[in-house]
Amino acid sequence: MAKLVSDLKIRCIYPHFRKFLEGHPQLDSHLKKYLVGNYTMPPSLAIPIIASLTPPEIQLNLTDDNIHQEINYDEDVDLVAISCFTPQATRAYEIADEFRKRKKTVILGGIHPTAIPDEAIRHADSVCIGEVEPVWNEILEDCANGNLKKFYTHTQPYSLDKFPIPKRDIFPRDVYKWEAHLVLTTRGCPVQCGGCPIPGKEGTSVRLRPVQNIIEDIKGMPYKEFYITDDTVMLPGKKYSMFLLKLMEQTKELDVNIFLASTMMMPPDPEFYRKLRRGGAGSIYTIFGFDRVSSQLMSPECTKEEWQKGIDLVRMIEDAGIHFFASFGVGFDNQDSRVFDTILKFAYESKIDLAEFYIITPFPGTPFGKQLEAEGRILHRDYSRWNHGNIAFKPKNFTEKELMDGFYYLWKGFYDDKKHGDTLRSFSLSESVSRSINETVQS
Repeated sequence: MAKLVSDLKIRCIYPHFRKFLEGHPQLDSHLKKYLVGNYTMPPSLAIPIIASLTPPEIQLNLTDDNIHQEINYDEDVDLVAISCFTPQATRAYEIADEFRKRKKTVILGGIHPTAIPDEAIRHADSVCIGEVEPVWNEILEDCANGNLKKFYTHTQPYSLDKFPIPKRDIFPRDVYKWEAHLVLTTRGCPVQCGGCPIPGKEGTSVRLRPVQNIIEDIKGMPYKEFYITDDTVMLPGKKYSMFLLKLMEQTKELDVNIFLASTMMMPPDPEFYRKLRRGGAGSIYTIFGFDRVSSQLMSPECTKEEWQKGIDLVRMIEDAGIHFFASFGVGFDNQDSRVFDTILKFAYESKIDLAEFYIITPFPGTPFGKQLEAEGRILHRDYSRWNHGNIAFKPKNFTEKELMDGFYYLWKGFYDDKKHGDTLRSFSLSESVSRSINETVQS
């Protein structure tokens, strides 16, 4: 029976996902004081974006499964909206199935359902493929009329000139270990790294969010520490550098601590990093993975000159006063068991004091995922273990045991001589977490 859109009741759910160091008890005592690999922060931007697109007269609430908020499957709601990426997919499907048993209407969206909508629709009444902004109003109208379509997708890239300010007050306060927000600055990426789903979901043309819109967003955030999620802004090239520096010219007037994301494909320009620091950049989370620079650095074919350039880039960033946070991937087809010592050597010679180590994962919708699917190397579909801390595929140059042992070797070897005060110096942690870490260190 049709009803007014304004009378809709919507429940958004952010499913639990296993952090990639969960389920590895041999690392618990060793890493508890460093917090890396097992912390909570507010959910992804999808839900606050949906909240901002929803007319205020509609009743919309959030359940964050990661902080153990209870899910009421018998709640009187017209639509259950679940957003997920691959490590959440198994749990997302469980939740969706329970609601549908009770005749509740469920829509799935996010990176994972976008990559394999034919799988997702088996657990939902509808799937949003790709960006939600162009289709959310249509979804609400169809839901109110009782004729939700199986799939919603947009035909043209969404202009970030119209990007809404995410409604972050939908999140509870003072319950997350790292109280920071996510800020979107771009969509799309031209690089098409093997393990990245972004080009498939958002396209290969980069769309820039207007700087004033970003600044308005930042000024309205409850927390003044935030993470710019798009590593596109750190790519070499005048377009990206000018955009980021224009943003930083304005953030330097604000009391903020900014975390950037990147690959090793960064410009080797000391003044660029000094300007980022003046703009409030406190840390750069740098992924060593599929990009050509880090791939070469970690390969046996790396030259002395390439090696030194990598070290110089790390020191250039640190010398500018920005904390270099390295994320080293293992299990690539161009690696073998020598890579574990190579990584520790690079970290030592670069004087990196904050790092994480991950096992590559063949995420759906990525070139690497498609390659392994075609080669028959996928080992299982327990998506809760597709989280960079477990093996989901048959490695090419390792046995599964060698890869897992190397993963442990890296975590233990790197943190063996680290001081937690140095490692966590760029993070503002909640008071309870800081107290817990100090108690762990003292004991």
